[in-house]
Amino acid sequence: MREDRAARFALHWPGPVATEVQREGRELILRFSRPLGDVSGDLALDRVPARLESWVDNILYGYDSVVLVLAAGVEAEVSNDRTGTAVALSRSPAVAPAPAAEAADRAAGRRIDYFRALALMEGGDVRPARTLLRDLLAQDPKDAQSTALLAQAEERLGRWREAVMAYDTALELTPDEPSLVQGKALLLHENSDRSRLDLDWQKVRNADMQRIARFSGVQELGRSTSLIWSLERREVDVDAARRGDGRLEPFHGARSRLEAALVHDWPELQRSTLSIYAAPRTLGAGYSHGWRDETSETRAGFAWSEPSFAFLEGIVDGGRRDRLFVQREERLSDRWLLSLGAGYNRYGLAGAADLARSATVEGSLRYTLNVAGPLASVAYVLDAEYVGHREERRSEDRQDADGNTIEGQIYVPLPAATREVHALQLNVEDYLTDYVRYAAQIGYAYDRRGRSGPQGAISLGWEPADNLELGFRATHARSTARGTASAVNSAGVTLLWRY
Repeated sequence: MREDRAARFALHWPGPVATEVQREGRELILRFSRPLGDVSGDLALDRVPARLESWVDNILYGYDSVVLVLAAGVEAEVSNDRTGTAVALSRSPAVAPAPAAEAADRAAGRRIDYFRALALMEGGDVRPARTLLRDLLAQDPKDAQSTALLAQAEERLGRWREAVMAYDTALELTPDEPSLVQGKALLLHENSDRSRLDLDWQKVRNADMQRIARFSGVQELGRSTSLIWSLERREVDVDAARRGDGRLEPFHGARSRLEAALVHDWPELQRSTLSIYAAPRTLGAGYSHGWRDETSETRAGFAWSEPSFAFLEGIVDGGRRDRLFVQREERLSDRWLLSLGAGYNRYGLAGAADLARSATVEGSLRYTLNVAGPLASVAYVLDAEYVGHREERRSEDRQDADGNTIEGQIYVPLPAATREVHALQLNVEDYLTDYVRYAAQIGYAYDRRGRSGPQGAISLGWEPADNLELGFRATHARSTARGTASAVNSAGVTLLWRY
């Protein structure tokens, strides 16, 4: 209830209740012996500031307590009875506020803004919360609570460097605070400079055997820029490989490729990546740009003359790919995650840049079953490539031992094949101990344009030290990209070193 010169706020319960009253500056704190869930009041609590405008600036409440933030110059008289409480509001005569009262008002305002930022964070509005927290720290740089919350906001926005600086400031204000120490440690653990060695063995049924060694790493360069690099070497053994001139012959050799990229994070949640690629008889470059907000990320870019080892022929004779692509990930809710992507590809070999062209469509819809205990999720995954052009050639005529001419045969230099794979997957991951974790995936892939079959993967990771991680993995799938749908089995180990 409100009038021009007086207003009233009341809460009542269906049974007896005791009320404790406390006044701190403009804050009137009411604590009850019964939870607010049983209350029946004159006003809906979240509508109090609007209904009592100019009398109450804000209201905070939870479980068994209510905090009324009174407007400047408003006096409150509390009267309790057996079933509740009533607050009579009136305006005091206009007098110049004392310095202590002004300081209390400012502190109350900052406290309100802090809780408003916290509510925005919990509601997923991280960027408005970050703006509000920055304003609070501009008023009081020694506000440890707001500094710690700002670190969390920057971390959730993917700005890990800014988050580390906020954690450092908060730790200067509250040294050795456990939550801050842990938050900073986890952040540095995920984003520190690192090197990684991967060794994999891959066998395609009735086809090739590959031994793959990959050495990669991330190095921070400063000014929000990092260097990402990868050097890969593949040793291939196959009894019959199609060469560029149509010949089928054994191949037992090795091919290598190098990729290096400069990654720059811009202030407003954008990221640019400039890449260069190198392999025998192939040199290329690429660029991509990403836009991110609290719930989604969009990426677009191109790659020119990127070394391609997707096909056996590409490994043997200098495979390359030109590509345009766009991708988007959207967190629909706490449990639903959607991703979509599309691309245009042109495949070639050394000396022949246009042997096949295709369009790709990819996507997934994932639902998290639970977040406590083993993290489990189910997903639908689409992996489709539609080949619009594939060059065919005719091998040269040759003569047999008797001098007879044998006509050349039609062959495909690069066997890109249309596929449309729909897969259902179940994923589970968890920690077995504090330093040992596992992940497992099982599913079935249906190729509308080819053969179908089960697929699965399992991995195990062990961290014997904070800066060292060892891993093992094994997978079973089908080589649908090659058009053979042959079973592919692989196993590998990983050594990761953070520094």
